[in-house]
Amino acid sequence: MKINANLKKLKSNSPLVHIISNSVTRERVADFALAVGASPMMAEYSKEVAEITQKSSALVLNMGMLNEDKIEAIKISAKVAKENKIPIVFDPVGVASSKVRRDLAKYLLENFKFNVIRGNFNEINYLVKGEKLTGVDSKDENFSKEDFIHLAKELNKSTGSTVAISGKYEIIANSHIVLSIPGGNENLKKITGIGDIESAMIASLLAAPFSNLKACALSAIFLRQIARKTIKDKSINALDIIKSMQSLEEISGEIDVINPSYKFKNPTLYGISEGDELLKIKRAVDGGMEIFQLRDKCADEKILAEKIKNIKSEIGDKCLFVLNDNLNLAKKYGTSLHLGQDDEKICIAREVLGRDEIIGATAKTVELAIEAENMGASYIGTGAFFETETKKDATKINLERLMEIKESVLIPVFPIGGITKESLDFFKGVNIPGLCMSKGIFSVNENEVEKNVREIIEKIKKVK
Repeated sequence: MKINANLKKLKSNSPLVHIISNSVTRERVADFALAVGASPMMAEYSKEVAEITQKSSALVLNMGMLNEDKIEAIKISAKVAKENKIPIVFDPVGVASSKVRRDLAKYLLENFKFNVIRGNFNEINYLVKGEKLTGVDSKDENFSKEDFIHLAKELNKSTGSTVAISGKYEIIANSHIVLSIPGGNENLKKITGIGDIESAMIASLLAAPFSNLKACALSAIFLRQIARKTIKDKSINALDIIKSMQSLEEISGEIDVINPSYKFKNPTLYGISEGDELLKIKRAVDGGMEIFQLRDKCADEKILAEKIKNIKSEIGDKCLFVLNDNLNLAKKYGTSLHLGQDDEKICIAREVLGRDEIIGATAKTVELAIEAENMGASYIGTGAFFETETKKDATKINLERLMEIKESVLIPVFPIGGITKESLDFFKGVNIPGLCMSKGIFSVNENEVEKNVREIIEKIKKVK
């Protein structure tokens, strides 16, 4: 899967990022954050950090080179960030090396939820298993990718944070998605503080803003790409990395999606109806509709259950079957789930349905889309773009908002709301992964549904 992001907006806005960093690498980390486009503040004096954190768009808590005042500063900044909903990246440098570090990490994990916990294999291994290894360098040569994946999932499960493990493999995991970033380079280990740099870059991208997953993936992609470009005589120089970063306006690269097992096709046609006309649903699936959502706000649970059973028997596993809003019935009948902004929290639904199930979310702003992905959403439905009889009170959004939402998250973003075959040209050049339709699919005669769906899919391909 290819992802990309434009850094022009980040560099233009230059958001303040508070970085409590390792004194050994402080200057290098500050230069790198500036090169990314952030405005770094490296304050760690306990009497001033509250004020600085409160003004920041992201916070890095790095446990390198601790002292009594820095420990106090870390605790204060974490509290202020929590109170003000400021994203936090926790870098547990050398956590297993001393009781002081172990105690600090324990306090932080018990009292705060971090957006991202980023560390090497040894550091994450300690947070999961409590194994006391020494030093700050990762000794991961004898461990497999599966070992990395297991640790990332376990730490995510216990903390709720997105977890990024760097080293022989780069694995990133939230409560639903596990990513592997290809193209690792052993020469990166030769740079002191490369982990500190990566944590600072993640925080800078969170401030952009990007979702946890996307910020972690872009940081990992960049460091691997830049390593390949700047290696000289099998060695690498941090200053060369910073110089390359200064002229960079876009990051793009490949990621491997390990989990979930379900993969969205491109383009995806997503149909929505009240589920009364079974033959139309079947014929839409025959025509290539990949997702069907049963959305009936009026039916009681008994009637809704009957509809679910009838639709499941009609379409089988040919189409992803999504139930709107009802977590209990989704669990009972093994369907996927879509949640609106006022419905069951995604993180609760994710806990009930498990890592692999598909959970969609409605989001009309960048902030809500990022929150949905961070909580474990599989995709976003956003709109409405036109007047719609299905949801007459729907707030309309524009293409600029759609593109901002698409840019901020990793998961697919499907336009929804009054879209018809005739209005598809509205999305020309936006590169949508697909879209949601109700009347646009099901308002035609049942004998015409299959042909209608095929024509819609072909037109989506042409407007990209």
